[in-house]
Formats: sequence, C-alpha cells, structure tokens
Amino acid sequence: MSLEEINILKAKKEESKDIYVKAKSRKDKNIASLLSFFLGGLGIHRFYLGQTLLGFIYLIFSWTFIPTFIALIDFFIFIFMSQNKFDLKYNH
Repeated sequence: MSLEEINILKAKKEESKDIYVKAKSRKDKNIASLLSFFLGGLGIHRFYLGQTLLGFIYLIFSWTFIPTFIALIDFFIFIFMSQNKFDLKYNH
C-alpha cells in the first residue's frame, strides 16, 4: 500500500466519523406563560427558559411571595410579547 493510499484512507476515516451535535430544544412561549402563571412563584418558568440562576433566586425567596408577584408580571410579559421577540430572546 502506497503512502498516497494510506493518506486517502485516513481522510475517508476522518470524513466518516459520526458527528453528534447537541440540538437545542426550542422553548415554547405558551408553555413558558403557563409555567409562570401556575409555578412562577417557585421559578419553574426560569428553569424552563434556561435561566437557572434566576430560577434558584426565585426558589430561595419563594417564601416571601415576592417571586410570585414577579412571575405574574412575567406571565403578562410573555402573553403580550410577539413570537418573534420571544424567539430572539429565548431561542437564539
């Protein structure tokens, strides 16, 4: 086997390797709205949107009911936000 054939085989081997790409899951505006309305006081909607730090802050302060009021505001923001704006912000 010549050096050229070996190089061709190596190149084919590199090309044939499986490439796994982690697919980002798209966030749904309606699900985010429902989560913020029903479980927003615990920050569940923030976990869903990939904002884990903010979700933990909501969870830690949930006993004060302040996150509940903020989640209600989030609910209305999600409801009145256009789908394009939601996608730009959370599905980038």
